[in-house]
Amino acid sequence: MPSLYIIPCSIHQDGSDHIPPVVKNTVIELSLFIVERTRTARRFLRNILPDFPIDACTFLELNKHDAKASLLDIESLLERNQNVGMMSEAGTPCIADPGAWVVSLARQKGYTIRALTGPNSIILGLAASGMNGQSFTFHGYLPVQEQKLSKKLKEINVSAMKKGTSQIFIETPYRNTKLLRSIQKNVHPELHLCVAKNLTANDESIQTRKIRDWKPEALEKHPCIFIIGQLQQ
Repeated sequence: MPSLYIIPCSIHQDGSDHIPPVVKNTVIELSLFIVERTRTARRFLRNILPDFPIDACTFLELNKHDAKASLLDIESLLERNQNVGMMSEAGTPCIADPGAWVVSLARQKGYTIRALTGPNSIILGLAASGMNGQSFTFHGYLPVQEQKLSKKLKEINVSAMKKGTSQIFIETPYRNTKLLRSIQKNVHPELHLCVAKNLTANDESIQTRKIRDWKPEALEKHPCIFIIGQLQQ
C-alpha cells in the first residue's frame, strides 16, 4: 500500500538544522512530490540533501486558490500507486497551509497517511509563550478590514479573559504594526501577548509581555506568530 508523507520544511532559510533525520531518510526514497511551490521545494531539498537527484523528480504544485484546478493532476499522480511526499512553503503542510483535501483524497485512493516530525511555528511559539498549552484556538489570519478586525479581537479578548484559552493567529509581515496597534486598542491591556518572531532563524526572538508594554514598530516586516492569553501560574 503506498504512502503519502506529510513532510515538514524549514520555517526559515537558516533553519535547515531543525529538520530531523527521519525527514531526510524518508525524502531520499521519494521521487514524486505535491508542493505549494516548486522553487521553494527544490531549494529545501537541496539544502537538506545536497546530492539529492532533484531533476529526476516530479513536482506538482497545489493551486491554493482553486482546488478543482489541481484535482485531476493530483488524482493522476496518486493513481501511480507510488509513495508521494507533500510539502508546503514553510513548516508543516495542512497546518495553516493548504493540503488537507489532498490528504482526504489520498486516503480515498487507499494511501496510508504518514505525518513526519518537524518544525511547526504555531506549536513552537505556544510552547515558548508561557501561556495555556492545554486549551488554545488557532484563528489563522485575522480580518484585514478595520471594523471586522476590531470585532474579532474583542471576541478573542473575551475568550482569553473568561475561558483562559490561548488565542493564536498570524499576519502578513507588512501588516504587523497595524495589527499590534489594533490589539492594544481592542484587547485588555493586562492580558499578555507573546510574539514569536523569525522562528528557527539565527535572529529568532520569542517575547511575552503585557499588551500595554509592546511597541508596535519593533515587529514591522518580520514573520511572527501572535498569542494572546494569560500566563500560567
